[in-house]
Amino acid sequence: MQNQHFFMVFLEGERTPTVRYSAIELAENEAKRLAKEYNKKAFVLCSLKSFEVNAFIITDCRPDTDDLPF
Repeated sequence: MQNQHFFMVFLEGERTPTVRYSAIELAENEAKRLAKEYNKKAFVLCSLKSFEVNAFIITDCRPDTDDLPF
């Protein structure tokens, strides 16, 4: 399983973040830039957990090759 953590920047009062950063330093630099440019508080967000729905349950029902009558 790959390490899937990432960081995002949220600018207070603005839309949902859409850009993922693989390193906290990249997100921090962007947060500083946005805070300065828009004179608003910027937050660095970190992923903690993820949830997925598995749409299929796959079961291999083939018999052992020795059990085949042909």
